[in-house]
Amino acid sequence: MSAPVRVLLLWPGSEGAAAGNFGVPQLVLLGTVLRRAGAAVEIRDLAIERRLGTALPAVLAGDDGRGYDVIALSVYSSFDHLLCEAIARMAREQWPDAVIVAGGYHPSARPLPYVEDGSPFDVVVVGEGERPLLRVVESVAGGAPLRKAVLGPEAIDHLDELPPSDWSLLQRYQKVARRHASQAQVYLSRGCPFDCAFCMERAKREVSWRPLSVERALEEIEGLHRFLDLRTWTLYFGDALFGMRKRWRREFLEGLARRGIPVEKFWLLIRVDLVEDEDLRLFGAANCGLGFGLESGDPELLGTIRKSGRLHDYLERMEHIAERAREHDVPWGANVICGHPGETPDTLRRSADYLRRLFLQPRGTTGFLSVDPFRLYPGSPIDADRGHYEQRFGTRFHHPHWWDDGDPEFLSEWVDPSAELDWKGREALQHELLTPILAQVESKFVYRGSARGYFMGAIRDQVAYARPASRMPALERYYAWQGYLGRRAHAERERRGHGALAEVARQRRAARRATVADRAGLPPTHLILDAIESVPRERFVPVEAIDDSTKDVAVALDRSGLATVSAMHAYAAAYRMLEVAAGDGVLDLGAGTGYGAALLHALVGDEGEVVAVEIDPALVRKARVELEPLDVRCEVGDALDPSTWPPGAVALRKITVGFALEEIPAAWRAVLAAGTVIVAPLRHEGVLRLCRTILREDGSLEQHWEHEVSYVPARSAPPPATEAGLAEAPVPSREPERAPVRLTVLD
Repeated sequence: MSAPVRVLLLWPGSEGAAAGNFGVPQLVLLGTVLRRAGAAVEIRDLAIERRLGTALPAVLAGDDGRGYDVIALSVYSSFDHLLCEAIARMAREQWPDAVIVAGGYHPSARPLPYVEDGSPFDVVVVGEGERPLLRVVESVAGGAPLRKAVLGPEAIDHLDELPPSDWSLLQRYQKVARRHASQAQVYLSRGCPFDCAFCMERAKREVSWRPLSVERALEEIEGLHRFLDLRTWTLYFGDALFGMRKRWRREFLEGLARRGIPVEKFWLLIRVDLVEDEDLRLFGAANCGLGFGLESGDPELLGTIRKSGRLHDYLERMEHIAERAREHDVPWGANVICGHPGETPDTLRRSADYLRRLFLQPRGTTGFLSVDPFRLYPGSPIDADRGHYEQRFGTRFHHPHWWDDGDPEFLSEWVDPSAELDWKGREALQHELLTPILAQVESKFVYRGSARGYFMGAIRDQVAYARPASRMPALERYYAWQGYLGRRAHAERERRGHGALAEVARQRRAARRATVADRAGLPPTHLILDAIESVPRERFVPVEAIDDSTKDVAVALDRSGLATVSAMHAYAAAYRMLEVAAGDGVLDLGAGTGYGAALLHALVGDEGEVVAVEIDPALVRKARVELEPLDVRCEVGDALDPSTWPPGAVALRKITVGFALEEIPAAWRAVLAAGTVIVAPLRHEGVLRLCRTILREDGSLEQHWEHEVSYVPARSAPPPATEAGLAEAPVPSREPERAPVRLTVLD
């Protein structure tokens, strides 16, 4: 008798909608079907395996090291596409003869690339996987493994034909599940006949709603409870649409209430226009919370989104549900999409007005709000007819095949919704209109039933999502992509006038004030900290480093690593030691793009004077643009050679140095007057430390060293030009008085 076909079902650990859920029920059911057919099946959740420290080659080898005949990857969403392709390539190298299979939403929407020449996959499954995977296993058992095949769709009309889920397939994770997941998950039905424009559900081809029988659905839940003990869990019904048919829905809820399965809360997704008052009573009795894809509070945009029915009644129905849910103490959540194709400033404002009425009722609410930017998904009606939206609304899809690139989080949402609202405007208006609503939901949340903490966590997560720390990365990616596409000059001009970017960056710098003060040895009210908060550091770094500009870290100005904008606390510490005050004259040596000079101007004021010297002409050009409104002089010169400094620079009595030195150069001591104060990173007893030096009348030095630091070395020529950096035309080099100290960038 031949050995059974060995099958590995791989869950990649999606960061999308399924992240944080335990159970991978779609793989459990697939595994159950294949096991019943005689295959030896194992399931691996790579999200948990990574946390357990299991290397991918070990996962692919199996516990016995013999590997697998079939390796099937769940490419749940388009965000998993590149990851799964990389896993498949490793699997192909490790097990050349294995049949490697892709299935899920993304392969269903874009099957052909999975079987092209050069793809690591052998088979792609469109739609539901049970029957196609049985065919794959049969082909291996018969000695003729399928190669370069597209299978499906082969939908299952009556789900009770499938065997009960064998949760022992997840035995490996039973004891650690609660440490690695926030809720458990089951499926009770398949399909959604509605046609929302943004949704990928139609990529699976079969959209009819098909449930398990009521009794079988309840048995699935009880089977998971016996395996996992659900007493401390919330349980998510992962169906695309829960309970479409009224009779099924109500029989199920009545049975669920009778069974008394002791979960913290059941959580499900249902349409607004399906829920009636009697349903809310039943949902409350069955310990259920409801999720609604509201999508917008504007009837006009709801029509564009292709929500069916009378759309004014749809929104009124949501308000009615909110009232009745409060009476029955039923928790619920509503999701809205900002920037859907066709969105305008007016539709977004009308939606915000509606959401204020819905969530900020004086009597409170048992609901919470979640907000997502529109993302273009392959297989959605919008993806199938992008030209319609471009012509009708002026929508612009900047990177419509984003799943093939390495920046999916930003590129998936890089869409100008309409001629009246571009991506930048949508991001700013979304924050302006919806963040204040999100911030008030917690104070209005009056639900007091089980799993209240679960819902409070969801409310607070949404508030955190709207904070500058979450907004800044997307803004950075926007400007970075302008540069990648050859629009660097345009991006530079645009970001200087981007008020939303400036305010988000300022808020993030303000949030770091206490840390900077502590690291620089300053009281939290010091004027230097005011300057750091107010000066727009994001203007002095490359466009792809905007996010880092708001952190207390050094930011490289080019790929050489020899030019940086130092960490914020480094400037604060140096200027504290220099004792910069209003009316002072300060010389900034190694000024880079001028960020330090801008801080100095904020400290010395209009009565003071700041002169900046930088050896790299490209950096000087950048600095002059940013410093022009401040009347700060920035000149090309060699900081080590005072003869190249601009006129009057040697007369300034306070000097700050932005690069490492072995000692104060003799050339400086020869021209600077007694009493001049220099703060520079100097070598002291083998360690680089920040040092305050005063030149005495007799030519000696009074020096005070502070904490150890790391600075870039002194240099006497600019680095070679690079595509990513700011450096351009090099100047003739000269030998420095001392060999440069090779140190890491201050961070």
